[in-house]
Amino acid sequence: MCGDRTVGHRLVITHEFLAIMLGVRRPGVAVGLQLIESYGYIRARRGEITIRDRDGLLKLAQGSYGPPEVQYRRLVGDLSSKTPSRQERPGA
Repeated sequence: MCGDRTVGHRLVITHEFLAIMLGVRRPGVAVGLQLIESYGYIRARRGEITIRDRDGLLKLAQGSYGPPEVQYRRLVGDLSSKTPSRQERPGA
């Protein structure tokens, strides 16, 4: 989901921040990232994660990825299509 909200495949994010977002302990995040990295789906380095195989990550999620995204788009909308140009912004 973080990858959907960034440009490119590189996420600048720490284990600590991921742990806070997920409500888990930081050592558990490290173990989880190591496991996912062993599959070749990501490359985890200090303070950054690079997505190498998005399709592999989706398969690993076993259907838990899609429903939250549908709700996000329902509540917030598709932000990429709603970014007004400078001329469309009020007061621009």
